[in-house]
Amino acid sequence: MQLQGLTNNEVNERINKGLINRSTVTKTKRIREIILENVFSVFNLVITSVILFLLYFYITSGDERLLYDTIGTTLVISLNTFIAVYQEIKAKRALDKVSLLLKKEVKVIREGKESIIDQSDVVADDIIALERGDQVIVDGEVIESNKMEIDESLLTGESLPINKQNGDEILSGSFCVSGNGFYKAVHVGDNSYANRITQTAKKFKLNLSPLQVKLNFIVKVLFSTAIFLVILEIIRTPGGFSDLDFVRRISTVMLSLIPQGLVLMSSVTFALGIYRISRIGAIIQKLNAIESFANVKIVCTDKTGTLTQNKLAVNRITPLTGKFTVNQIEKLLGTYAKLSSDKNATLRTLEIYEPDNNAAVTDEIPFSSENKMSLLQLSINNEQLTIIFGGYDILNERSVEKNKAEEIFEKDGLKIYRNLLFGVETSGRSLKEIEENLDTVKIEPLCIVSITDQVRDDVMDAINLFHKNNIEIKILSGDNAYAIQAVAKEIGWDIKDEELVTGSEIEQVNDTDIFRVIMQKKIFARLKPEHKLRIIKTLRKEKIYTAMIGDGVNDLPAIKESDMGIAMEEGSQITKEVADIVLLKNKFALLPSIFDEGNKIVNTVSSVAKLFLTKNFMVIYLTVLSMFFAFEFPLTPRRVSLINIFSIGLPSFIIALRNSNVSKLTNFTKELFSFVVISAAIIVGASYIGQYYTEKISGYTAEDIQMVMLSVMIFITSINFLSVVVHKNEKNMRLYILYAIGLVTLYSFLALTESRFILISWIKTFYEISFLQNQYLGLTAAIAVISGVILFALQLFRGKFISNKQ
Repeated sequence: MQLQGLTNNEVNERINKGLINRSTVTKTKRIREIILENVFSVFNLVITSVILFLLYFYITSGDERLLYDTIGTTLVISLNTFIAVYQEIKAKRALDKVSLLLKKEVKVIREGKESIIDQSDVVADDIIALERGDQVIVDGEVIESNKMEIDESLLTGESLPINKQNGDEILSGSFCVSGNGFYKAVHVGDNSYANRITQTAKKFKLNLSPLQVKLNFIVKVLFSTAIFLVILEIIRTPGGFSDLDFVRRISTVMLSLIPQGLVLMSSVTFALGIYRISRIGAIIQKLNAIESFANVKIVCTDKTGTLTQNKLAVNRITPLTGKFTVNQIEKLLGTYAKLSSDKNATLRTLEIYEPDNNAAVTDEIPFSSENKMSLLQLSINNEQLTIIFGGYDILNERSVEKNKAEEIFEKDGLKIYRNLLFGVETSGRSLKEIEENLDTVKIEPLCIVSITDQVRDDVMDAINLFHKNNIEIKILSGDNAYAIQAVAKEIGWDIKDEELVTGSEIEQVNDTDIFRVIMQKKIFARLKPEHKLRIIKTLRKEKIYTAMIGDGVNDLPAIKESDMGIAMEEGSQITKEVADIVLLKNKFALLPSIFDEGNKIVNTVSSVAKLFLTKNFMVIYLTVLSMFFAFEFPLTPRRVSLINIFSIGLPSFIIALRNSNVSKLTNFTKELFSFVVISAAIIVGASYIGQYYTEKISGYTAEDIQMVMLSVMIFITSINFLSVVVHKNEKNMRLYILYAIGLVTLYSFLALTESRFILISWIKTFYEISFLQNQYLGLTAAIAVISGVILFALQLFRGKFISNKQ
């Protein structure tokens, strides 16, 4: 009975009633959630507490300095929050926009005809076709099943596929791993099971990348340090709250060590990376995916459709029997291709052969990645014939002509091809009986079908990139070992026989030895999905950051388990759904660009973090020295804001926009902290030298001392900016130098003028920039230049020393 489906009028009726598969659930956050999370962040709550603290003392004392501190801090927190919200919304829209490039279409039956529509246009009671590799898009009821097996592991964690019969419930979010059929849409849109789970579980939350883990650690340490220093200062200064300078000092410490800007600039950097990669043809489905790729130590990849183009062609047919002529065998192959419910790339290669139009299917066991074979029971002119098709090395073990087939196989040199055995099942049992134990099939072989595939032209560039960066590559494939080895050789990658292992051999390895075996081998052949999953789980258990590249349903468990999942655009629907990155047009050549962009993100965040943490360590040094040794503490909340603008904010944005450093940073934490400890110590030391020599000049005031110290800090931090960005491959060094000169010139203008213009006068007053007297100008410049040169030279030496140690 032919399925009719809905009529066009019935479809329109359901659309008018809102029974259409439109959902308010998204993988990314809603704009309202972005605003609320940023406005009411922990950082903002703490800073708001400091603002209220300053405001309280202003109200009780009337000191206008506290009012200006309150206004300044409020402006900074408002600007940072606005930028954070803007950038996160921009990143969300970038993710949403590129995700639209993935066509999510389904086949439905309407008016008795098959139609291809967008999945969002499905309405209640639509009849939807489901093939192997398709994801179930709405909850429904199975109305026709051809040995259809559904995997619900993404929903329930249940790893075993479930055989679905007519009338069974089928849940959105599950996917078909074997067979095919049709189901009727029941719950659509927000009412579907997958969308209800998403609303509850908030699936837009990300697994943290290695860089994000490091940043979170830094944030926690700085936040804890700020609280510790403030508490220590309060304990050491009983009754200190009666002194407004004390109130401003502890407020300065708290505000300075909260790394709100560092988190902001990291988000900006991630958003820029997504924008740049989306322009060259990759869909980034998670905000941190690009940076994650730069941390990969091992890349595991499928062969067919990944290293090769999945453009299969029959190279030759090798007969194994005299009972059938070559023409009869080819006709059976064409019949198998026409009548099998599987429509994969391998079967499509057999469509070149003419089918027997008198044949009809009476039963079928569809192909699955688990069994690597399929059987078709045919009725041809009232005679029953069961034919079997699958991997040569698997089926030949059950062949009645095993030795003969092996002899011909070796003689004809077929091992370099992807080989399948085509034969007749001779046990006489029904397929239902055979399905209970496929190991008992008896095969009379008809021929070996040798298939070739075209290697991707761009794959060697990616392989060379991985080798250059000491990233190991492992091929995880369901094909036979020698066919994989031949493909590797074709792309210029010579793999020895002892570096091959099969899935059956993997099964014999215990959990103690499995990691050693994985690290020794490069080709893993005849793998089932659970073999691939075991390999990925083992690598992750050993804390090895692992990527998995694939395109088929058999790759899905491994892609889902890996740290970094990459899928091809022409891969199965469900594989693309769970991957972190999808390569449009199957462009393997994009991987080097994504890798470089990942390194650029890491280097950009590292550079920005150096600027932020240099300031933080300066505040820590100044606080400790003033607390325990009664040294001058020249900073106030507004002067810290001034340092943030000249030393961090403006330099950070130009680094984020123009950084071109794609070299691999091997030790983020060591590189970061070794840099900031040295820079902060030199800058603080130079500022105290400025204080010492200022006090040698007669007529100085406390304001003169603080201005000399502040000016020395800002001048040297400009040189610190240059020491952050300098490296041998930097293309923008001239721009950075001009930028640093511009920053110094702008600050000098503010410090050396007594302009009567209202705006300039207001800026100087607000940021507590006093006039730098002529007698202190030469001293300030000399100290800044000498200390800056020392800082720059020490950082160059430090960088080379660390590089030589790695």
